[in-house]
Amino acid sequence: MNVMNAFGQRQHPEKFVPLVIRKALAGELVTIHTHTPEGSSEQVPGSRFYIHARNIAAAVLFLLNKGTVGEKYNVVGEREVDNLEMAKFIADVVGKPLNYALSDDIRSRPGHDIRYALNGTKMAEMGWTLPVSFEDSLREMVQWTVAHPEWLTIDRHTDSRAEEKAAKLQTARL
Repeated sequence: MNVMNAFGQRQHPEKFVPLVIRKALAGELVTIHTHTPEGSSEQVPGSRFYIHARNIAAAVLFLLNKGTVGEKYNVVGEREVDNLEMAKFIADVVGKPLNYALSDDIRSRPGHDIRYALNGTKMAEMGWTLPVSFEDSLREMVQWTVAHPEWLTIDRHTDSRAEEKAAKLQTARL
């Protein structure tokens, strides 16, 4: 299975969706990375086929029943969404205006791809459909995250065991 641009409850706060939630709630600036197509002066936001983790799990179950061992399958989201549209949707769900800036300065995001997409035709031809729509999945995830703000802090994701091991190693060296 190939899948990309997953989102869902308990996602690391550095990822795009939780980052936008946190910044929208705080009224902070959200940077939307763009590109300027050749021959144009208009900045175009990057785009993705976002997919909720629950839909990915449903795709796994679908393939366990209908897939063929050794075959490759692309699991894609319902539709392509540009990152500005995504950020505006999130801000709307949290009930805050989106404070954003467009940026085509790739130095702040080395290796950043302006578009991530897979072709999901193979699974669609097998009868695969997403059990939960993109908008419903995203709305539910945003509402859950707002209700559980502890998931928006980086500190929550610090591995205390790694810190303990480092402290023991430092003590052992003394």
